[in-house]
Amino acid sequence: MLIEMLAAAAVVAGGAGPSPQDAQARVAPRGSYRDSCRDEYVNRGRLYAECATSRGQFRGTSIELNRCSNYEISNNEGLLVCGPNRGQNEDRPGGGRPGRPDRPGGGRGDRDGSVTVFRDADFRGASARYDSEMPNLANSGFNDAISSMTFRGDWEACTDAYYRGQCVVFRDDVSNLRNSGLNDRISSLRPVRGGGRR
Repeated sequence: MLIEMLAAAAVVAGGAGPSPQDAQARVAPRGSYRDSCRDEYVNRGRLYAECATSRGQFRGTSIELNRCSNYEISNNEGLLVCGPNRGQNEDRPGGGRPGRPDRPGGGRGDRDGSVTVFRDADFRGASARYDSEMPNLANSGFNDAISSMTFRGDWEACTDAYYRGQCVVFRDDVSNLRNSGLNDRISSLRPVRGGGRR
């Protein structure tokens, strides 16, 4: 009788809180995809992320995690893959993905202009997206640390804060800033409205 009571108590105690698996259910797993993807999260057993293509364009993508238990998850041209398993494209008009609200400013539906900066050349390494002017990158983690950029619209980049120093207007994605003289030298960024200087 005592053994039965102890067993029942153990079952009740075990069911009182979330299991370790439940606690980790929304934590994105490790993998090489993290080098070129952003905004990763897990919802209902699927990993969601925005992953860069070789041209630096980001695509929404997802993959079912139970198909990846024996493989590392990686990014293949903006698509999450693991072993022989390929994820699916999650891009949708107006943005938004399951389990996460749209980002401020309209997310993917924002057409007013944006710049995505990368710490390394060829759109690799840590990245950040800006949808409005950044007069001083000092506290952003990217001051004098940008080596490639992708754009929606025209953007001006300057070597000093508050758009001083050497400034260049970019109209096309740049896979390596070395040729522009701005590699690891950018301290401010802003969208160009009505033209700008080169």
